[in-house]
Amino acid sequence: MSLELNKQKAINVTIVGTIVDVVLSAGKIIVGTVFFSHSLIIDGIHSLSDLLTDLFVLIVANFSHDHPDDEHPYGHGRFETLGTIVIGIVLVVVAIFLAIDNISLFLAGTVKEIPKWPTLVVAFISIISKEWLFRYSLKIGEEIKSQLIIANAWHSRSDALSSILVFVGLIFSLYGYKEVDLVVAVILSLFIGKVGWDFILNSLHELLDTSVSEEMREEIKAIIKSIDGVKGMHNLRSRKIGDKAILDVNIEVAPNITVSEGHEIATWTAETVIKAFDSVYDVTVHTDVEDDRETGQEYVVYESKLLPLRTEVLEKLEKIIGTAEYSKIDEVKIHYRYKRIKLSLLYLGDKLPEKKVILDAIESDDLFEEVVFYKSL
Repeated sequence: MSLELNKQKAINVTIVGTIVDVVLSAGKIIVGTVFFSHSLIIDGIHSLSDLLTDLFVLIVANFSHDHPDDEHPYGHGRFETLGTIVIGIVLVVVAIFLAIDNISLFLAGTVKEIPKWPTLVVAFISIISKEWLFRYSLKIGEEIKSQLIIANAWHSRSDALSSILVFVGLIFSLYGYKEVDLVVAVILSLFIGKVGWDFILNSLHELLDTSVSEEMREEIKAIIKSIDGVKGMHNLRSRKIGDKAILDVNIEVAPNITVSEGHEIATWTAETVIKAFDSVYDVTVHTDVEDDRETGQEYVVYESKLLPLRTEVLEKLEKIIGTAEYSKIDEVKIHYRYKRIKLSLLYLGDKLPEKKVILDAIESDDLFEEVVFYKSL
């Protein structure tokens, strides 16, 4: 699904939520004030916070689904993460103030009026509308894999659940238990705060580059190991950016294949994983001819022994076998493996040189593991 289509769906569902929240917040606050329900007023403020976050989501959605650019080569998914944190902070702050206010009223015993029946009607309408909005938003959020839309959907579900509490509390209040209305208001405040805190915590984990789930890691490993040419793999790492994940992995291939074949195996690895998971945005594949980890460690940072590159290897080879023999060599292939070097020597002329002499000279050097001779056609 294209980024443009995802963006439009995110905007559409948020606009619908905005309209619902405008009507509900106004209705709850007005009816709660006129007919003496503190819990309905708080529920209205909760809906008002929904409205504010809807507007914020509209702004963030315009950025988070944009294509990668020079300044944001991995896309704009972090905007969603930051947006979810803001939603969480708004909920926690609102919850704290509402809880303090209603606890003060309860302790002071200043509640005199009993809520009237119209508050029940508004609470019931709120339950139905917010539950519908939750299901609709969650469906779209999962469809476009947007954590921000999913978070906003659960914000709507919290409003539906809070309206159920208000409805039950109002029934008790109508029968003369007017303190129940305040108790419900405090419970709602705590519930709102818990939802907000969960949003903040989950988003902070994402900002700290939390990896994908262990189940998904195992699926990725199985897919990579099934690719033709992959002899093994190690150092699979991942980090989440918004609703997407970025991976990097080391694959092990046969040591005697060409560079271009190794590159093609790496390309197949990346493309296969990306096609298998909609949530995977990019895969960086490092091609090895061995598992170069330290034993028993998945992620290692250690001081490695750097082997000499071609120019130094050729100079060393000429010094060992002599200039006369070196001049007969048409091509040298260098294979690095297990911190040693294997050489494949392609010779010109009618016959190969004296192998034993060359082998004794080369293998006397601890750097070289093996030498293979080939005759030029």
